[in-house]
Amino acid sequence: MKNVLIINQSSELYGADKALLELIDNFPKNFTPIVVLENEGPLKEILLQKGIKVIKCPVVKLNRSLLSFYGIYRVFVDSIRGFYIISKETKTITIDLVHSNAISVLIGAFYSLFYNKPHLWHVHEIVESPKTIAKLYPRIVNFFSDKIIYNSKASYNQFLKIYPKVEKKSEVIYNGQSRNFPISDKTLITVLKETVLKTQQEAIVIGLVGRISRWKGQYLLLEAFDKLIKKHSNIHLVFVGSTPPGQDHFLVKLNDLIASFKLEKNVTIVDFQKNIWQIYDAIDISVVPSIEPEPFGLVATEAMLSNKPVIAAKHGGLCEIVVDNETGLFFEPRNVDDLAKKLEILVLNPDLREKYGNNGNKRVKDVFSTEQYVSSFEKKYIELTS
Repeated sequence: MKNVLIINQSSELYGADKALLELIDNFPKNFTPIVVLENEGPLKEILLQKGIKVIKCPVVKLNRSLLSFYGIYRVFVDSIRGFYIISKETKTITIDLVHSNAISVLIGAFYSLFYNKPHLWHVHEIVESPKTIAKLYPRIVNFFSDKIIYNSKASYNQFLKIYPKVEKKSEVIYNGQSRNFPISDKTLITVLKETVLKTQQEAIVIGLVGRISRWKGQYLLLEAFDKLIKKHSNIHLVFVGSTPPGQDHFLVKLNDLIASFKLEKNVTIVDFQKNIWQIYDAIDISVVPSIEPEPFGLVATEAMLSNKPVIAAKHGGLCEIVVDNETGLFFEPRNVDDLAKKLEILVLNPDLREKYGNNGNKRVKDVFSTEQYVSSFEKKYIELTS
């Protein structure tokens, strides 16, 4: 068995974290994962329950603060500390490959260079600002990588546009997605609507699953919903997710906006859920209204696997997942009126919702299957360790 040291930026369960967990749950044969995390969290808990070795140490995150003397000092100190902890935890293990699961983590790059190990860097991000960091990322990733994997053509094209030299090392592998949780029956859905989503069984539920943050589009969707509910009183809006650590002000602002629209009875905020599948079962329309391009859009494939139509902003990786007028509808990014218009189409047409949902389920199984995802990574692992 060959050992893969996987560096992940967080111990949460959002996009890149879920993609990693899907890979580990179906890890390529003849390879063993060892995961490095900086913090405690649900991902670490799940990995330990599965018997996966987890090393807790600094992952050395690249951000704007590193462009200072103190930032450079922290990189040096955290790298030494990270090297020491990883070496101590793997002293009886041979590391055959390093897999960095986010462009913002540097410890894998430094470790692979220092110990002369092959390095695969998995890009899950589209970074457009600050411009200095956006220009640095492709150059750093290219320099420290033997292979660069992108989760979409959108994330690849963004790197290629900034630094064309990445082309020689680059390949796109779509995230894989599977649903191993049974579809909820009507009785359970009624209970979920009443107890979790705080609405009635008859309500048409519009849902946004994802971090409550600056760019995920919660404020945009709320404004579109406010326009729509004036004509359709049988709709309810649900936001599912939590804020990034230390950024509770986004939730405060969202609650303030809900109050300013006087929508407290029509909008529910549900905290982060480990089991998200029952939430998808209880909603009728899934919306991904990100105001900046999504690198992939895992919430779209989750909704599609749950037979839900998806309304998505037409940019980034979502353009590779959703098929307009087949699995859902696109709207012009940041356009409240267009979003409200597309929502109304599906609110008024239950047959179309069902058709798009069924088509979406088939598309995920055909294009974004776990089998294809894991098989592609297995080939890369073999290439890099042979």
